[in-house]
Amino acid sequence: MKVRLAKGRARPFWHGNPLVFSGAVASVEGDPAAGDWVEVVDAEDRRIGWGWFHPTSLYRVRLARWASEEGLPEDPAGVIRTRIERAVAVRRALGIPSPDCTAWRVVHSEGDGISGLSVDLLGDVAVASDTAFWTERYRTEIDAILRDVAGSREVVHRVPPALRREEGMAALPEAPDRDPVEVLEGGLRLLADPWKGQKTGFYCDQRENRALVRRLATGRRVLDLYCHSGAFALQAAAGGAREVLAVDTSAPALALGREAAARNGLPVQFLQADVREVLARDDRWDLVVCDPPKLAASRGDLPAAAERYLHLNRAAMERVGPGGLLLTCSCSAAMRRDLFLEVLRDAAARAHRRVRLLEVRGAGPDHPVHPAFPEGEYLKAVLLSLE
Repeated sequence: MKVRLAKGRARPFWHGNPLVFSGAVASVEGDPAAGDWVEVVDAEDRRIGWGWFHPTSLYRVRLARWASEEGLPEDPAGVIRTRIERAVAVRRALGIPSPDCTAWRVVHSEGDGISGLSVDLLGDVAVASDTAFWTERYRTEIDAILRDVAGSREVVHRVPPALRREEGMAALPEAPDRDPVEVLEGGLRLLADPWKGQKTGFYCDQRENRALVRRLATGRRVLDLYCHSGAFALQAAAGGAREVLAVDTSAPALALGREAAARNGLPVQFLQADVREVLARDDRWDLVVCDPPKLAASRGDLPAAAERYLHLNRAAMERVGPGGLLLTCSCSAAMRRDLFLEVLRDAAARAHRRVRLLEVRGAGPDHPVHPAFPEGEYLKAVLLSLE
């Protein structure tokens, strides 16, 4: 079975972009079904590689093996195993995991050459975020490989409801009520819920940024907005913060944070409230962390999302005391770095604050990005000082 690209549409895929959109396809030979392994060629019939097909998805093919990759298996199960083995090897070469870090990303979808599959290992529980139909077809193989290569005791699959509908994937069984998993980060005992927590149950991508907050928090009053289970707040407290307030609307997430604070003996105040209400208070903080959920799911959402980021960051800047710091984040891939910085510039002007850009950061090195797929650089964490 073969997918032929339209003339002039092959260049991104020669460079390594894995997502073949439906508009780039000229013809399909054979009758491949969703999840079938197909060959992809350009308009001149030159082989680009192989990938998983989906007849109704916007992403018609997710390339996973390129013709230039000598030594890589050609069968899909072999490709999956080799990709995961190589991903784990890269992490281990970077010292991930370590004795004081047991929550890490094993596979990062396009960044590791296996589009549609991301996996976090939380202690010994692997949490697979499945965003493509092919992962459902190969779930048994994925589970076996993760147990063998990453050392997971259990594999949990999470499928976002919207993507499940778009990809035509079957509904997963209702998640059981289970005790949270304890993980280590910077020596702290943190808690994650792989079964019912947000995303995979823990935000491994912010590890290095939480370490930064820990270094900066000494002697400061710290406000952690959209705190989830309180990992930023707990690191701030461990760093010697004078006071820490962590705010979120999720009662289950806050319960994990409170339990983790107790296990570590750290003085963190957790508040279930709307962030907007907290930002409306006349109070100043020395360090504010603002890490909202994704506000732009696609480029079409950008105008509205930019306005929401603008108003949120203006309000956050108004709560930072003179000489204080703001670490503000966006996890929206559609919100590119340059646009986010423009939003922050405008927010500072409206807040009548003079800001200095100290650092622009992203996800940790266990979240690699392929140069041909810059959309994989989804997380922006911007450190500002405010006068």
